[in-house]
Amino acid sequence: MANFRSIIATISLTIFSINFSNAIYEDQVGKFDWKRSFIGKVKHARFHHKRLIVTTQENVIASLSLKSDQILWRQQLESPPDHQPQLLHADRDIISVSGSKNSFYVRAWDTPTGSLLWEWSTVTERNVDSFWAVNGEILIHIVPIPGSHMEVAHYDVKTGESGKSRKIDATWVGGWNKCATANPYFVCISNGQLFWVDIVSDESKVSSHSIQALTGEADPGNLQLMEFEGPKPGVLLLRGANARLVEIEGGSVRALSYSLLPNAICVENSIFQLEANLDNPEKLIRVKSKNLLTGHDEMSVEIDYPLGLGGPYIVSGECRGAICDLLLSSTDNALTLVRLPEGKVIWTREEALSDIVAVEFFELPVSELDVSIENEFTTSSNDVINMLSHRLSTQTKQLYSLVLGGQLMANNGLVRDDFGLHKIIVVATSVGKLFGIDTLTGSIVWSYRLPNVKPFNDVTMMLLVQRTARYSPLPAQCLLLAQDANSGAGVIFKFDPISGDSPRGIERLSYKIKQAMLLPSEDENHLKPVLVVASDNSLHVYPDDGRKIAEKHAEMTFVYTIDSTLLRGYKLTPNLSIGQVWEVNLGPSKLVAISTRPVSERVHSQGRVLPDRSVYYKYVNPNLIALATLIDDPVHKHVLSILLVDGVTGLVLYSTSHKRANGPVHLVHSENWLVYTFFNERFRRNEIVAAELYEGGTQSNSTAFSSFGLSQLPHVQTQSYILPANPVSMAVTLTERGITNKFLLVGMTSGGVVEIPWILLQPRFADIPCGPEESCIPYMPEIPLPAEATINYNQSLGRIRGIEVAPARLESTSHVLVYGLDLFYTRVAPSKTFDVLKEDFDHRLIVLVLSGLIIACYVTKYMASRKLLRQSWK
Repeated sequence: MANFRSIIATISLTIFSINFSNAIYEDQVGKFDWKRSFIGKVKHARFHHKRLIVTTQENVIASLSLKSDQILWRQQLESPPDHQPQLLHADRDIISVSGSKNSFYVRAWDTPTGSLLWEWSTVTERNVDSFWAVNGEILIHIVPIPGSHMEVAHYDVKTGESGKSRKIDATWVGGWNKCATANPYFVCISNGQLFWVDIVSDESKVSSHSIQALTGEADPGNLQLMEFEGPKPGVLLLRGANARLVEIEGGSVRALSYSLLPNAICVENSIFQLEANLDNPEKLIRVKSKNLLTGHDEMSVEIDYPLGLGGPYIVSGECRGAICDLLLSSTDNALTLVRLPEGKVIWTREEALSDIVAVEFFELPVSELDVSIENEFTTSSNDVINMLSHRLSTQTKQLYSLVLGGQLMANNGLVRDDFGLHKIIVVATSVGKLFGIDTLTGSIVWSYRLPNVKPFNDVTMMLLVQRTARYSPLPAQCLLLAQDANSGAGVIFKFDPISGDSPRGIERLSYKIKQAMLLPSEDENHLKPVLVVASDNSLHVYPDDGRKIAEKHAEMTFVYTIDSTLLRGYKLTPNLSIGQVWEVNLGPSKLVAISTRPVSERVHSQGRVLPDRSVYYKYVNPNLIALATLIDDPVHKHVLSILLVDGVTGLVLYSTSHKRANGPVHLVHSENWLVYTFFNERFRRNEIVAAELYEGGTQSNSTAFSSFGLSQLPHVQTQSYILPANPVSMAVTLTERGITNKFLLVGMTSGGVVEIPWILLQPRFADIPCGPEESCIPYMPEIPLPAEATINYNQSLGRIRGIEVAPARLESTSHVLVYGLDLFYTRVAPSKTFDVLKEDFDHRLIVLVLSGLIIACYVTKYMASRKLLRQSWK
């Protein structure tokens, strides 16, 4: 027993000292990684004490610097979209209201530090959209019941103590865009009348006025109402692209004689609004200001609005004497601060990066020097003089690059390095904007905006790599597949991922995209065709020249589609049509997670060596689809089912279920194993399960795998563990050859990303001993998560949504991008950097040792030759 305890202690010490010793030194922070923080699309904004206070649709409240786009502080509130900011009020402190339709949180924040000063919550019975207003120390909550009445409740803004509440008969109350607050009034439009009521005083008198008498328009229909903050209570009446300001004072109203644009705001006694500038193609946006009292134009300034941004609108503004700052937001969520009267853009934040839906790593092209070296051996010429001049110029460039320390490569911009550590990351966002990001610095290399484009099901877009950058001088080519925001039809965008250039721009299709896949074969230009399945099951190939390749490999091409309840498989025919060959009905279960093997993954070892030196062969099926479904159960509350389905034959190779299990569920499928997490409702904890698939002692497909050649179902080994964290995303490390050990990357709600070695999760064989001699770690019920295993150390990441991994040219290294509200990039080496010298390697010592050995060799050789000469003369 004592020997067994010592073995366990030794193994545990080895785990903590070797596998998890991945910490970095303080001087290495920011050398191999970078972090970019975002706040999301701005919903409310206030200039306050030389700061900018904003709330966003990500339910974030933050303070930004006016001099730069730096985030001074940021507080993440409840998870959207169930909770959204309702009110932002800036007085001595910052007051915010956020919540859902019937549950709200009222908080106060310290302006310099962002510390929470006080907080209280309220719950209402009405599950409808409501309005909020602050009047002095009173917080007013207005709950309109369309067509019936409105409920007004007063609260003490600091303590939450309930004050007076009342119901007001208001059959004129309409929807969200038909009502607005004009402190201290609540205003609505209905049946050609403008209604308003004082929500602060005890009186419940409702006043009304004819809209036609106000504006002089005969048709009062198609009107909307918008809040307008000015020196007097007022609202904007919107009709299309025109707006009229209506001021309210007691029981009377008046409409100003001049018209405005819907994006107009009031700063002190001036009204600022944006309009298109068609006179100057270099400055497409103009800011105009009007005097609020007279309506006379005060100034008109053309601004240097950055190219590539969406249509702007004014969110907030502040004037300090003759200098005015305007905060602009755009349709692509960009945030811009403009200073008047210069018309200068102070800074711009690309907040579209806070909602990424697709990521792809791209290898950079080789430098001009490497291209010239390759051309030296590929080009043939009978002219000796040309060959000699070409050789001399190439060697001159090599010498120039060697002497100047790689300045030639730096001048060429984005070029490939020897180890593949310098790449470009292409990301697609939910607002239809593409970005190219440099892995070394995290800077934006290029951006491209696609108007009226949205993801499929508001969740994902497809980035397909048709040609990489290795085929110089042919440029790399990538294809983006998305959905038209208006019609729902498909959208295809072909572009160069290195430069962001697009030869044809956006191509809007006449059909909806049901499925798409990249064919594995290339044409003569090293371009892989893309097969697109329309909603009517018709097939389309991009580019058109790829139809021959698709027809050639039609008999070996299979496509599957997944919806909420059905999983269908199709096979291509030689005439490029598809026919359904199998179907899996998920029944009343709800599909909650899907996972497939990474396309670029390589399996280095085909089997697992057992202690008796026999080989247990892995079941490596590249066509497997991992599914997770949830169903309500009257006895076990919820039942989680895990399925492994062959995407070619539709055969369910493995299935299991967990009772009293609930989501969120996360799946990772790699090589011959599957890892998934779920919440155990019985023990109130998160659990992680690993399953390995084996063929047995003999391998059925030794040369090429075939889903039709299955002789028996795979043997499955499973093991479950306790995960002492709340996972939000999972991924597995990938390397060039698949030799390096696998690590599981788990993103947690705490903002950390933890590395878990696969050897800890690997299922143990029941009939095989497990110990140091077998290179096996005995089973531990709970997975250890030491702080040293967190790859982002003390940099917490907000609302992690996904983790993208790509291999480097170094076998030991993987690129990792964690995206969500923040972007974090780093490089991980699960088996350490065994193929690279360490940074602290003593180069001087090794040079001295080698020099000494060389000198010693020559001295020894000289002395040995003299000794041999003397012996020969004896």
